[in-house]
Amino acid sequence: MIFRLFSLLCALTLAASMTACAIFKGKPTLPQPTEIQKQLYNLQNWKLDGRIAVKSGDEGWNANLTWDHGNDQDRLLISGPFSQGAVSIIMQGGLITINESNGEVSTSRDPDDLLKQKLGFSVPLPSLRYWVLGVPAPDINFQAIRDAEQHVQGFKQQDWVLTFDNYENVSSFSMPQKITAQGSSMRLRLVVDEWVLQK
Repeated sequence: MIFRLFSLLCALTLAASMTACAIFKGKPTLPQPTEIQKQLYNLQNWKLDGRIAVKSGDEGWNANLTWDHGNDQDRLLISGPFSQGAVSIIMQGGLITINESNGEVSTSRDPDDLLKQKLGFSVPLPSLRYWVLGVPAPDINFQAIRDAEQHVQGFKQQDWVLTFDNYENVSSFSMPQKITAQGSSMRLRLVVDEWVLQK
């Protein structure tokens, strides 16, 4: 009787172990951020001025971009391609607001859909907010891209390929000046003319 009870307990323990393995099997392990990446993640206020080029299929446009990040809010001003007017984008929390030059204001909790409607392209803005700093979005799995000498050239995340060229020393940080984000159906290129960082 004792032997049968012991065997039953062993079987239950084994089954529980196998179930636990099945539950956690395949869960991605995120690489630990470097000290520099941690400091970039902790930047509370920064601003960039530059130029953006978007290409999707046979269509594309170029514009000037000002991106101001601070106080848990992102403000983007895109000027140039929209009948020579400007479009401002405000992100705060899960809400996005787009102000067009004709006075029309649109708000949504689906940034991708609203961007597609108003600007003709879609990019994960909450992640792009980190990508422009040269780091992957936190808590989302990514894969580093390395050259033949194993130097990191960029990373893959959320079905986008990010590569970085030309860095500038700004307030003890090495900030990217040329950023390319390649998605499945579009390519976005950003050239940063000026970085302003506040820790």
